[in-house]
Amino acid sequence: HDWVVKVDPDAVFFPDRLRSHISKLGPPQGSRVYLLNNEYRFQFMGALEVMTREAATLYFENAHVCNKGAGGHTGGEDYYMKTCLNGIGVDFQKDYALLHDKYAAQDDGCANGWSAAFHFFKKVSSWEECHQQALDARQ
Repeated sequence: HDWVVKVDPDAVFFPDRLRSHISKLGPPQGSRVYLLNNEYRFQFMGALEVMTREAATLYFENAHVCNKGAGGHTGGEDYYMKTCLNGIGVDFQKDYALLHDKYAAQDDGCANGWSAAFHFFKKVSSWEECHQQALDARQ
């Protein structure tokens, strides 16, 4: 696999849409890249974390550096990961349409046929409703 993806269990995720986003971005083969996924705050929300295999490999080879404070991280795991990746020299590409997140005050439903993930849905019924809305929007 060329990409590593971490998705929160309370997110509605569409792998085929992610594939379309990545194809549109066109990152060079073999590059160390992660994707900024939302225009909110620091632009990398943890519900959907996407990076190339090369970026993940570099992270695992250098996690000890990040654990000692490279990147000056404070905050949640998503902010830690972003500052760590930046600190060890991983590049990024922006695709703010990847993630539709209620934490980013994007609480206008899931009737969007392009976003790759929607977050957060703590109840099975609301997760299923979002999933269906997103599918219907694609047609």
